[in-house]
Amino acid sequence: MTEGEPVTTKTETKHDNYLKLVRYASENAHVASSKRDAAIREAHRAGASLRELADASGISHMTVKRIIERLDS
Repeated sequence: MTEGEPVTTKTETKHDNYLKLVRYASENAHVASSKRDAAIREAHRAGASLRELADASGISHMTVKRIIERLDS
């Protein structure tokens, strides 16, 4: 178990565990998206196209474009 990970007990239901997982993911989503965005920017600087980046990351090419443009702003 890593620091900050949700702790479960045997008395909790699956439903409770899923809700805890959703809260944990929501609270830490900024970390994952920040890393994704940094990787997208770096790959774009290295020559990857918007569509290549979109396919690789599972997001639309327009979202990729916004991520890259945020860097320039």
